Amino acid sequence: MTIRPIRPEELEAYCALGGGGLADVVRRFWKEGRSSPDVCFVAEQDAKPVGRVFFHHGPSSTERYMFGMYVDDSVDFRETGKELLTTALTGLAQSGATCAMSAIYDIYEKNPARKQELLESLGFRQYQEKKRYVWQDSGVEVEVPTRLEFRSLAVVGEDVFTEAARRVTEGTLDRGDQADLAKYGLGAAGRMYMAVLKDIEFLPDEWQLGYFADGKPCGLVVPQRIGIDNEGSINYIGVVPESRGSGYGFDLLMKGTALLQRRGLKTVVAETDVENLPMHAALERAGYTHQGTLQAFRCDLTAHPADG
Repeated sequence: MTIRPIRPEELEAYCALGGGGLADVVRRFWKEGRSSPDVCFVAEQDAKPVGRVFFHHGPSSTERYMFGMYVDDSVDFRETGKELLTTALTGLAQSGATCAMSAIYDIYEKNPARKQELLESLGFRQYQEKKRYVWQDSGVEVEVPTRLEFRSLAVVGEDVFTEAARRVTEGTLDRGDQADLAKYGLGAAGRMYMAVLKDIEFLPDEWQLGYFADGKPCGLVVPQRIGIDNEGSINYIGVVPESRGSGYGFDLLMKGTALLQRRGLKTVVAETDVENLPMHAALERAGYTHQGTLQAFRCDLTAHPADG
């Protein structure tokens, strides 16, 4: 088995493994400087491509996010996957990365338990589980409650919106956000979320702040298109601490959904921590249905990956 970084001219062939269409995404990450061929690894057996895994980074240059992992059915998944990821994680650590992140979507994985076992054998530990909710356009216009006045980021300015992101993150029920708060602090975490969201899609007229009649802020919602499909996402939503418990998350959710519907997106996805019961209730009230679960994993690269 040969494990090595990918060569740019091989990208199409390796992305085609398993019917995946990742080449455009990988190229965009390379162009934006969020990834490079030296952090994208391929596996060959007898000169035949049998596996690959790609990494990119977000706002933190020392954290790497794994995506596009594939192991061909012609080889042993655990053996090949372990060799592929061990080489990749060692290379990431040697390049200065301190942490690798991975996610398992049960609706997309052929065998989620098998992949989880592989990740955990290499030192990955689960830190969050999220429920995936989906809204499908029925052709009926989404009605937005009138309790709040909505103003876009284009109107209020980025500084005001960033401060709102900081406020709604305080006391969050999202365990991933809780870990970020512990690591970076409230202000830095809010700025980091803004940077991540802007990387996905930045339409200032669509990012919304909700206000009470007295001008005090209630919360925010960031609806975005994801990928190249006709699909949207409620990528960030939150209510300021003093206004929680009165159902305003529903109002914000309906506003975000309505904006995505207006853009012609027929499917909207929202993911929320399994422990965030108020958001589960808001999503179900808004017509979203639970379709799948995401498990998030983190691996400390300051030590050599475990042999397992």
